[in-house]
Amino acid sequence: MTPDDPGAPASPAVPGAAGPVPALDPRDPPDPREPPRASRREAALIAAAAVAGTALVAAFAFDPARGGSSAMLAAPGALYTVLAVFALAWLRRRGELRAALRPRSGDLARGAFVAAALYGLAMAVQLTLAPRGSPREAWILRLYLQLGDPSADARVFVGAAVFVIAALEEVVWRGLVMRALEGPLGPTAAWLLSSALFAAAHLPTLFLLGDPFAGPNPLLVAAGLGCSLVWGRVVHRTGRLPPAIFAHAFFSWAIVSFPIWRP
Repeated sequence: MTPDDPGAPASPAVPGAAGPVPALDPRDPPDPREPPRASRREAALIAAAAVAGTALVAAFAFDPARGGSSAMLAAPGALYTVLAVFALAWLRRRGELRAALRPRSGDLARGAFVAAALYGLAMAVQLTLAPRGSPREAWILRLYLQLGDPSADARVFVGAAVFVIAALEEVVWRGLVMRALEGPLGPTAAWLLSSALFAAAHLPTLFLLGDPFAGPNPLLVAAGLGCSLVWGRVVHRTGRLPPAIFAHAFFSWAIVSFPIWRP
């Protein structure tokens, strides 16, 4: 009787010896140590909801008729509070909440450094793209006029509100949208697409903050794309949200509290 004979008795297993690897059954449950990947449908719904909500709020908040009003900040604050609560619940359900928000020493400094670099870049872009005295100066003028009088005492409250809204935005766009898109697309494509979607959600400002002489205003769309690429990269490098949250919040606060343009 040979070993190949079906009737031959099975050889005893030898500890440590290599043996045949059983085929994976697609019906087997997923590894509980790995968070479930978002499906293509779930990722698309999450991204669509974030884009639609942001675009609608941008159209409302940046309407020139609401310039300097409390509604201009209340609308995005309300939207992102709701979306951030959903994002945190979504991360918790997947078992990723603690890891995503786990603070570490240096997060604050890292976020402040990234924010300072972006602030310096914003100043350079303003001097190049919309220099004082050019028709395109109207682009940045309209943006700051929408926020209200930069010399008003209430500007400190505006800066605080913008800080909080920016932090919530980061939870939503990097913690929810980008993370969901990573399921069907992978990290790199999700990073690029979520950044493009964040910029696209601000398209209403092209026309709402436009100028008859300078034309459509690209500042918020361009800033949304460029900054999102940076903040998404920070999340990928650290594997956590806090550094990007601080970077986004400090940058937005600095733009409001220390305007790169004054009348």
